[in-house]
Amino acid sequence: MKANDVVLTLLAFVLPMTSNGQTPPQSGVAGDSLAMKQARKQAVQRRRRIMYNDDGCHERPYKTPDELIALRLKQLIGTQVDTICYCTGGGGLFWGHQPEVGEIIGEFVTDKDAQYVKDICAGLQALKQMGTDPLKVAVEFGHKHGMEVFWSHRMNNIEDSFAGWSRSRWKREHPEYCFGRPEDWAKYAYTDPRKWWAGADYAVPEVREHFLRIFEDVCRRYDVDGIDLDWFRSPRFFRPTTEGRPVTREHVAMMNDFVRKVRAMTEAVALKRGRPILVSCRVPLSVERCLAIGLDIPTWLEEDLVDILVLGGDLAPMAMAPQLREMAGLAHRHGVRVAANIGGSGMQKGQGYTSNEAWWAAAMNAHHAGVDGVYVFNVFPSKPDERFRRIGAVETLRGLDKLYAIDPIEAKNLWGFNRSGLVVPDRLPIELAPTGSATAKLPVGEDIAANAPKGKTAHATLKLRILNVAPDDQLIVGLNDHALGCVGPTAPTTDKTPTAWFELKVDPRLIRAGDNRVDVRLATTRALTQSVSLDRLELAVSYK
Repeated sequence: MKANDVVLTLLAFVLPMTSNGQTPPQSGVAGDSLAMKQARKQAVQRRRRIMYNDDGCHERPYKTPDELIALRLKQLIGTQVDTICYCTGGGGLFWGHQPEVGEIIGEFVTDKDAQYVKDICAGLQALKQMGTDPLKVAVEFGHKHGMEVFWSHRMNNIEDSFAGWSRSRWKREHPEYCFGRPEDWAKYAYTDPRKWWAGADYAVPEVREHFLRIFEDVCRRYDVDGIDLDWFRSPRFFRPTTEGRPVTREHVAMMNDFVRKVRAMTEAVALKRGRPILVSCRVPLSVERCLAIGLDIPTWLEEDLVDILVLGGDLAPMAMAPQLREMAGLAHRHGVRVAANIGGSGMQKGQGYTSNEAWWAAAMNAHHAGVDGVYVFNVFPSKPDERFRRIGAVETLRGLDKLYAIDPIEAKNLWGFNRSGLVVPDRLPIELAPTGSATAKLPVGEDIAANAPKGKTAHATLKLRILNVAPDDQLIVGLNDHALGCVGPTAPTTDKTPTAWFELKVDPRLIRAGDNRVDVRLATTRALTQSVSLDRLELAVSYK
């Protein structure tokens, strides 16, 4: 097939038909498909230290482009953010751009809805009167300041399970497209996938076609550098996942066909406009877990359907390095770039991992695992934020105090809308029963002794928290087959306060760059009549 034949074949996929069913004549196609593919491959190599996801759903009012930029975009200037992933919605309803396919927020907003929802509507209308919208403003801002801008789309938005204002007329008129019914919200618990009933069923051809037309609308009308397909908000696309079961081969084939059409569409639009459009995908942390929900990552890589993989779902980012290493290696073998997802909600709000030291450690672990950058999710910089100047590169993290830790994953964290995509091995809590011992794996993304700044020395403290200890319990702790000794709790315990912290100073030279084995054993011999578990494990690193 000649190059021009390839161009026309791709264009036939996205170009509208005339009333008699014929494709209208075309002209002005820039270059051929081979040249455009080469341009795309070159664009993939661009530096992306931080990919910043902005959900486009602002909780403060704006009426002009400058006011919108001031909310949390101008704070990115002069940072390590090289790519803005600007999300404008999902599920066919948008609050961050003016669609020609899909719907804009407003029709179902009532006086009873939150003020920020009304402010979003007012901002959209104000910008519309000026001939623009938030996505266009974000693209122009990013390009002005040397940043890429991707349009980010939540591949299966489920907030409309409870927020009526965000439920599109399309879903209301086609309830058969959804996993369940509105009454499911009150019927099931938060941890039950069935509660999140409003997800769209990708097994329905009309659902896939609708989303594909939305993507083409954005790519055709906005000067985006790529599209960011967020498969993790939420990671459910077929009915079996609602019941906690893996999808079928037929479902996987449907999704592969859908992703092929997405790539064909972006290539065709790129040819027409004369500039490539990249495809980024945020996916779970293992090939097996992706496949269980219908995402066939090996096929996507082998068939050149994706340019960037964003790994992780904003839950458990502290110790995900082993999974990152495996997935990054797979992607790199196919020339695909990789970013590790680290997000605000995933850094365990209220559990001590929101500090800069914890962020420095999580980012250093990710870089050591071989990723090309960091993808920041659910972090909204209303003022200059030091994290955006540090986490994108090893050079700006080296020598900083850090808090390495293993993520504590409680049952309440496993909400029904995201549990089908979670990969959380080697996490806490770990039971000590029945032997009174446990082994944990702690990633540390650097040689902390070698990274000491000039004139300073590395210091390390290992901290462990045990639930349901007895008043006279002590711990025997080992690190990488080295005995650290026997230690008692930092504060007295009683039957009424059975939770205790244990701390040990550690020789930094014993700590490996990579996975570290921590062995914990109760020094006292007693029958474990109730659950005793290790639910926090931290390594505090400081330089003095």
